[in-house]
Amino acid sequence: MTNQPTTVDLGQRRGRLAVAIGRRLGGDGGYHQFHAPRYGVLLQEVDRALVPVAGRMLDIGPTAFSDLMSQQFGLPVDSLGFDPDAPLRRGRHYRFDLNDTQSPDRWRGDLPRYDVVVMAEVIEHLHVSPLHVLSFLRALVRPGGHVVVQTPNAARLGARAKLVLGRNPYALIKEDPTEPGHVREYTMRELCRYAHGAGFAVVRCIRSSYFDPRFGDGDPGRRPAASSGLLKVAYQVLPPALRTGITVVLRRPGAEAADGIDAPA
Repeated sequence: MTNQPTTVDLGQRRGRLAVAIGRRLGGDGGYHQFHAPRYGVLLQEVDRALVPVAGRMLDIGPTAFSDLMSQQFGLPVDSLGFDPDAPLRRGRHYRFDLNDTQSPDRWRGDLPRYDVVVMAEVIEHLHVSPLHVLSFLRALVRPGGHVVVQTPNAARLGARAKLVLGRNPYALIKEDPTEPGHVREYTMRELCRYAHGAGFAVVRCIRSSYFDPRFGDGDPGRRPAASSGLLKVAYQVLPPALRTGITVVLRRPGAEAADGIDAPA
């Protein structure tokens, strides 16, 4: 019988991976170090989604993590975002604004089908319903394929504390439509409800405090070492509902034809 990894084993593995990621993606003022533990969780979930088939991947909102994912798995990784269509060393980039998913006649019908689609720290920047966005992603995923979504937890302790103090926990929406900031954050229950509505099966839900508090939103000089240490300890013992981030793994069920994109009726 194969021994299953314990929570401690997974935590240690993610910790080692986060350190390695921080080193590989360093030199950016702390942004990637702040997100490195989150990247570790994301890589682990993508790895699980790729088993038993090493297939085609799409990363929505390309960053340095897109390249890291391609290097980690030795596979091409396409991307979707605001830049024009272009071939890349790791795959191909496609231009599409997910805010246009509310109109199925605007959906791109020329994209490939994917085995794994990653949408990390994106959905909170969109002003359309996640039901539209997830319905579009379902059309991009092969039957049996997975979508991995990461987003901040709207019900995290820090947001609740700011509300108690009479402060808005969310930044103002910016004027730049390509970088609007967070328009709407979600709880895990809300995301799962939208996922079911879009026709996905929810495989796994993870609520974790996977941002490195030493770097305070990507600014290495923002938070003293003592306070960051206390935050890290506090995050480890918080109930799941109060943790900072959400990772949801979705699977497209069924045996529909694998070619083309099926817009909803």
